[in-house]
Amino acid sequence: MTADASTSATDVHPRPTPVPPSCDLHVQSTTPAYVIRHLGSRAEHEKVAAYVMDWRRKRNLPAEDARPVLEALHAEREMVGLFETDHDTPVAVLQLHRTTAAAPQWALHEDAQPTLEVSCAATAPRGGYRLGWLLTLWARHYAALCGYARIASAVPLRHADDAEGMRLVSHLVHTCGWARRNTAASEGTAVLLIAEASRTEGLEAFLGSEVPVQPALSEEEEVIS
Repeated sequence: MTADASTSATDVHPRPTPVPPSCDLHVQSTTPAYVIRHLGSRAEHEKVAAYVMDWRRKRNLPAEDARPVLEALHAEREMVGLFETDHDTPVAVLQLHRTTAAAPQWALHEDAQPTLEVSCAATAPRGGYRLGWLLTLWARHYAALCGYARIASAVPLRHADDAEGMRLVSHLVHTCGWARRNTAASEGTAVLLIAEASRTEGLEAFLGSEVPVQPALSEEEEVIS
């Protein structure tokens, strides 16, 4: 991913994202270590919500900050969960928003591109694999398969000098491959991030995806829906 936050609207399927040598996705067993899929029953949504709260307690993070994730789980929106294959244990959750333009409304008209927004992300505290990086790889890969040009997300800030929020932004930019777009304050302060949609060779050997590929919405389809 380049340092430039812009993405060509004509480059919907850019070159596959290379995998760092330290995270060789090609040297794996026949069973992926993780699987990502839609959450199913009400009981599973509630189970994952309990995990989210446990993850926050283990990180000594305010429970109040988990409200958007818990509300999304309670409403049974399009939530996908990352599970360990061996134990079917959730280790991350993410909400998908399918739209022709990025939301929140930060994109200028001439910059509007098919964008898959992700939000309400939560990961288990782990000393091992980089779950945020893995989720980003999957989201970029999945977006490319669906025909989106990019993925977008927003990191909310409690106030202008929110050190914890800015540490998360720094982690997403420098470790997970996101690019900082700008800061919006229409509905509370948030740092807006984007990343190119890009297929990742060998990802399926490490992360199995059961999320159906759905073509990106056209503007006409979105108006009708």
